[in-house]
Amino acid sequence: MFKHVAELYSILRAIEKLGYVQSNVSQRVKILEDELGNRLLIRSNLAVNLTEEGTRLYKYAEDVLKLMQDAKSAINKKKWREYLAIDAT
Repeated sequence: MFKHVAELYSILRAIEKLGYVQSNVSQRVKILEDELGNRLLIRSNLAVNLTEEGTRLYKYAEDVLKLMQDAKSAINKKKWREYLAIDAT
């Protein structure tokens, strides 16, 4: 959830994409912030931006999700296909 909020700069867009209710996403982000002891998001009426700690967590979240995909592919290649990611400027 955090990754979607960060990528879309919006809790509202994240809930639309994920199909969850706003209170669920907001509460999960709050629980994550409480657990880590840091604010991760700067909320405004127009958008959500990441704090410095949020930016750091976002990079870890990307790595963790990639590792999970790699693990799934290694365990069951028929169900979980590997993918190739290409970054460009």
